[in-house]
Amino acid sequence: MEIKKIELRSLQQVRTYELEDGDIIDNFGSIERFQKILDDSEQPTEEEDEMLSNILSDCPVEEDNIMGGIEESFFEY
Repeated sequence: MEIKKIELRSLQQVRTYELEDGDIIDNFGSIERFQKILDDSEQPTEEEDEMLSNILSDCPVEEDNIMGGIEESFFEY
């Protein structure tokens, strides 16, 4: 007899980007403006939104997947 124990877990993906301060200041005017755009306290202009996408897609990124706790567990027969 084969029994499978299935555990449903949440998965958190963390992406760490290495950005140059000079690039941020050149494109967004200041580090503070850039941070406000990222945390949604200020809306980016159309140009800034496009620039953000370009910067994030072109810069080095390190990815980590972090498993969360068990949300649900059950057996399957």
